[in-house]
Amino acid sequence: MVRAMFARALLVCSLLLVLLIPGTALAGGVGFYGSPGFHAGPALSQAGGTGTWADLGGGIELFLGKRDSRLHGRLRFGYNGVFDLTPLPEGVEAPPGSRISHAAVISLGAKVDLLPDVEKPFSLYVAADIGVSPLVKHLKNYFWVDVGPGIRVNANDVLSVFAELTGVVRFENGFTGGALLFVGVRLSFD
Repeated sequence: MVRAMFARALLVCSLLLVLLIPGTALAGGVGFYGSPGFHAGPALSQAGGTGTWADLGGGIELFLGKRDSRLHGRLRFGYNGVFDLTPLPEGVEAPPGSRISHAAVISLGAKVDLLPDVEKPFSLYVAADIGVSPLVKHLKNYFWVDVGPGIRVNANDVLSVFAELTGVVRFENGFTGGALLFVGVRLSFD
């Protein structure tokens, strides 16, 4: 049921993204990012209980939209390592490598510049993504939604540096909440 609900949500987001991006936005670019973060809530494994986890990942993003547009769509492909920070009971030792899980992640999102003149070398924006982890070792698939503010600084006409601090809600065995920091560079092709 949750997967069907997620599939419908992803389809609706995809359709909205296509409708919101102007037909003249045939430009775009590519970006590279790193993303440390954390989340806390119900355990991610069958063991149950509650816990906290650190996330560390990175990837590549493809974005659509002219450089002078305030709205950009994006598609991200990446890796996420999930490190279990939950204290073990006294006297219990975890086998090496059992407290980390590796995941491939895919997300679809958008960012909207808040300042009217996007040609300036500095901009504030709001970004949102909906994503899924289809390939997870030792865990079930999970999906998430994140939203938060971002800052962009243009180094020149082609290269920009960005940082986003997003709140994330994630669902696997239950809902967990946390924060992610995305830091990276974007190269525009238009």
